Amino acid sequence: MLASHLNAINRYNEPRAQARELAKRALPSNLKKALSFAAVDHRALAAFRILQDNEARIETWDWAFASKYCLRYPKAFDLSVWHGNSLCSLSLGRPTFNGTEMRLDFIEKFTKNPLFSGEMFGVSLIAYEAYGKLIGANKLRIMNPTNEKLISYYSSHAGFSYRKSHKGNPHYLVKSI
Repeated sequence: MLASHLNAINRYNEPRAQARELAKRALPSNLKKALSFAAVDHRALAAFRILQDNEARIETWDWAFASKYCLRYPKAFDLSVWHGNSLCSLSLGRPTFNGTEMRLDFIEKFTKNPLFSGEMFGVSLIAYEAYGKLIGANKLRIMNPTNEKLISYYSSHAGFSYRKSHKGNPHYLVKSI
């Protein structure tokens, strides 16, 4: 790995940590004490391995790719959401090439904790918006929503509009941050 690439990974560790802290502070009061944020680290991947065969999952991503994703994209933002020792959600995203927009590429919630299941997308959005603002992005994209039901659900969150695929570029939802 080039030294400049490693420097970029390390340089963005602080904004990643700041975004998780800002998101924690921005949570509604009923969630502040209940949820915590971390990276998609060894602990999150170990919890995922326990859940992966026991969950009724819409997507079947093997989240082990998260570390390769974060190495490939040094400005990437990774998020695991926890309720105590229970993994609630994992997500990965990165800035667009020119850095003006933040992409949310992968997100999955785990339903073992139905108490907060409906909150996971909104909670993750708070963190991605915080990271986007910290790195100078002015929009947030949700890349490649898998079906109409998800497009409708994501669109129900304030400010998102749908963009169809165009000239080989993927479809996505976008909002200003």
